[in-house]
Amino acid sequence: MQRLAGLDRRPFDGLLVPVTGAVVAGGALLILPEASLPANLERGATGALRVILVLACALIAARLAVAAVTEYAARNPAVAPALGVVRVAVRILIGIAAVVMALQSVGVPVAPILTTLGVGSLAVALALQDTLANFFAGLYLLADRPVRPGDFIKIPDGEQGTVEAIGWRSSRLRTLQNNIVIVPNQKLSQAVLTNYHLPEPHLAITIPVAVSYDVDPEAVEGHLLDELLLAAGEIPEVHEEPPSVRLAGFGDSSLIFHCVVFVRNFEAQFAAATALRKRVLARLRNEGIEIPYPQQVVRLAEGVRERRRNERSGGG
Repeated sequence: MQRLAGLDRRPFDGLLVPVTGAVVAGGALLILPEASLPANLERGATGALRVILVLACALIAARLAVAAVTEYAARNPAVAPALGVVRVAVRILIGIAAVVMALQSVGVPVAPILTTLGVGSLAVALALQDTLANFFAGLYLLADRPVRPGDFIKIPDGEQGTVEAIGWRSSRLRTLQNNIVIVPNQKLSQAVLTNYHLPEPHLAITIPVAVSYDVDPEAVEGHLLDELLLAAGEIPEVHEEPPSVRLAGFGDSSLIFHCVVFVRNFEAQFAAATALRKRVLARLRNEGIEIPYPQQVVRLAEGVRERRRNERSGGG
């Protein structure tokens, strides 16, 4: 009983009526030949009872199949988003099979009907090829979950945003400018996309800092790291994972340090970077560390210098 506690029992609530109908129809079919009814009436009653039996059994099968799918989804949360679509598909398939069996039970030839349905289905599939492709791609996105509502993603075309919803035909992205971008499911499922919320929402950002060649690199690294550690507890957008500072290279007029800081999510990086730059600038000024302006040293060849002196003296 405990195993059934988490099971969606609604599919079982309506089994009493179809089970009763199937039992009554089956029993009536067994005793009908003994009733000595007129031939026409017996044929009509037999056909009606067969239809009732087939439809009752189909209803039972549909409810049991839906219950089984629901239980499977409860044990496998990864397929839970596609549960609604699978339920509808199960009901439709069982319904089609029940109609075909009911027609066959009353003597209606189903071969021409199946042929017509097959040709019609092929024509519809060709006409709705893109729509069906997007539909099945939507099922894949819901089941495999490479992206989920709430994830911030970037696709190769340059579009990026938070996944608002994954529909049957398309998915909606909310960009940083608060606009909605509609992306077909087929394109989203085939794209080599970047999901900034997997495996975890927080991510690292790099803030370059340029200082004068005259300073001690070890001292600069210590001041920057100390300021970043203080900022981690005071800026809400900064994640608690420890930051780091490294000497990244030698610029034309400065030493380049990279401050690597973790922020809580993709959207938080902009506010965090602004606050961190302000703090780093204030700290460097308080410590008397110069942030140099770009400088260039121009050296002229001896011949060029002599010619220019001659030009100035001749002009004078």
